[in-house]
Amino acid sequence: MRAQSSIFPYANTIVCIEDSKLLKQFHYDILHNAAGLREVLDELNKMNYFHTYESADAGNYADILDGLVNDTFELMRNIAPTELIWRMFALYYDIHNMKLVAKERQTGRRYDRLAMPHGSYTLPTIRSAAVRESDNILEDETLTAGFFEALRADEMYDIDFILDKTYFRTLRKLAGELDIPGIAGFVAKKADLFNISVFFQSLAAGNPEWYFPKAFSDQGSYALDEWQAYAGSGRGEAEKSALWLAYRPIWEAVGGTDRIPEVLDVLIDNYLIEKTKACKFMTFGIEPICAYFFNKFMEITNIRILLTGKRSGYSAREIQRNMRIPYEL
Repeated sequence: MRAQSSIFPYANTIVCIEDSKLLKQFHYDILHNAAGLREVLDELNKMNYFHTYESADAGNYADILDGLVNDTFELMRNIAPTELIWRMFALYYDIHNMKLVAKERQTGRRYDRLAMPHGSYTLPTIRSAAVRESDNILEDETLTAGFFEALRADEMYDIDFILDKTYFRTLRKLAGELDIPGIAGFVAKKADLFNISVFFQSLAAGNPEWYFPKAFSDQGSYALDEWQAYAGSGRGEAEKSALWLAYRPIWEAVGGTDRIPEVLDVLIDNYLIEKTKACKFMTFGIEPICAYFFNKFMEITNIRILLTGKRSGYSAREIQRNMRIPYEL
């Protein structure tokens, strides 16, 4: 019965079809070698990458990419066997907009122009949710509690710290509701890697004692007290930690630790993409559905980076340094 309940014929079939359309390395090679922005857009139009009757050009490609994100979320909502999947992917945008509303409260200014679509809640809904905690307008106790902690923050920068932690707590909770060990483990890895990023940010800030505990997420594989033994000691001591050793493939990929800070975001994303590739061997289940959408959004990020780089006149090598690996075996 458990095996049958993990088969979603329609969703898994659609994802299998859409997965085959994701860009491969040879596609990226063609795009990297295109002379400039117009030539890249011509190649993408020939591939029908944007799935629209309107041709992308230098004046409209940003809007067309936003439309592609919308279409991807719409596909997710239409085929996902549970709303939890959509909520997990939309959570990033919800947290961003909650940060804006909390900062509106502190500054007395409106930040509508900075709001991001694609979340589970509209900006007016989040503003309404900021009135009274007991109303729980967001219908999620973890999100509501984190939101009101941010609303009560004394300093502007504390809002980001609090809501980043709330993101991982909520994401871990949603993953737990899915009851799929592989996805829960993936979220824990994502939190671990966030903490590694926090460690490097702390070093860059001069290693103040308060920074790491404020920014640290407690949803990873290792507790704060395990990290605290290394966080204030610099990179040399941190490299002896179990967490550092657990993610050794990341450091090996860059060929040494000195360059890690400048390419850390790319290294982290590449590591996570590699972890999702196991889902290509799964015909059915939630895992390949989540893996496809995770990598589709990564692909859209790649195209944004590529087009921005071409518009700014960066070399192909400079652009490639900032792009993520494709989702292929």
